[in-house]
Amino acid sequence: MQEKTGLYHSISNILCMSRIRLLTVMLLLAPAAVTAASYDLENLGAPRFVNTNYIDVSKIFLLSKFRSSAGHDYSDNFESCRSMKHYFMVPDTSTVIVAPVSGTVTALLNDFIGTQVQITADAQPAFTLILFHVQLQSPLTQGQRVAEGQVLGVHAGQENFSDIAVRVDTPQGLRLVSYFETLTDAAFAVFKARGISSPAQLIISKAQRDAAPYQCTGQPLTVLKFANLKSPPDLDYISLTGAAPPTGMPLVTGPLQQRTLNLLVSPPPQVRNLIGSIFVAVVLPASQGGHAFLRTQSGSWVPASDCTTAPAAWQGMLLTGIGFDVFSQAVDLSAYRGTVFYTGFGIGSTWQLACNNMLQSQSFTTAYTVQ
Repeated sequence: MQEKTGLYHSISNILCMSRIRLLTVMLLLAPAAVTAASYDLENLGAPRFVNTNYIDVSKIFLLSKFRSSAGHDYSDNFESCRSMKHYFMVPDTSTVIVAPVSGTVTALLNDFIGTQVQITADAQPAFTLILFHVQLQSPLTQGQRVAEGQVLGVHAGQENFSDIAVRVDTPQGLRLVSYFETLTDAAFAVFKARGISSPAQLIISKAQRDAAPYQCTGQPLTVLKFANLKSPPDLDYISLTGAAPPTGMPLVTGPLQQRTLNLLVSPPPQVRNLIGSIFVAVVLPASQGGHAFLRTQSGSWVPASDCTTAPAAWQGMLLTGIGFDVFSQAVDLSAYRGTVFYTGFGIGSTWQLACNNMLQSQSFTTAYTVQ
């Protein structure tokens, strides 16, 4: 595997641990024997019939787009060299996985980590929802009936992300569609409440991907990895608002006239070991001009108004307990009452991308107020 950097390096290393087995590829590409139904996707479009999300969305802060470069090639009979499913990041091992539809378990596959569960929907028998990396609560068998919302288990392991695909048996052959195209308004509402206005935000169109295609490397019927990534792969992901902010612990010594201040910043567990940036900002009170400044990696403070001029205080793999000297020498802050220090984090291979991610996901918090 060639060397990669940034967010893609971190995410790709985890995703590519999940090996698509030969049986999985055969089930996807060969004519389907598990459903007698067929659906005219070309003329009718994807039906919106899924009322229940398969995963606890409160545990998720980042989604990959349909036809992205996330992980590895996962494509159908009509397209190639693109990821035609969605990764949900970053669930932990307590994240509950449920059946998104009532239907029949048509396949159970060893998924390297956990079990791949394929459910053919009662409401749309030509549609099979494929849930990856499930730690089953109790054994399932092929042909078993499951009810919508039935708990299947939890996400299997933090070495990988949760992902879902939707396969459709059409008169022309097997196709893949975005999970979000099948959600009803009620099911999509939780994503809308967290900043995603429509499913279209989560889908790269076939025309867009065909105009900027990837190349894939690897042997046939194995995991094909993406090459020639020309645009920042961070753009293949979209953040949900309402992410857990970091913990910013102020370490304060001395009276207001002789104060030292250090901040100990810890991003939430779900994002640790991903590539990103930590930001430390200060906003002065109106009596001092009300200006905003950000701490640089060298420890200086610079004015900043947007993400193009907002330097990171720290950049790299997000770890717990990263310390920053704000005032290592005693400073008289008596004229600066009301000054507020903030800390935040963002995911991205550059601090500009991480800054935009932080603002979009609202992953920042007040760390200390001078009083």
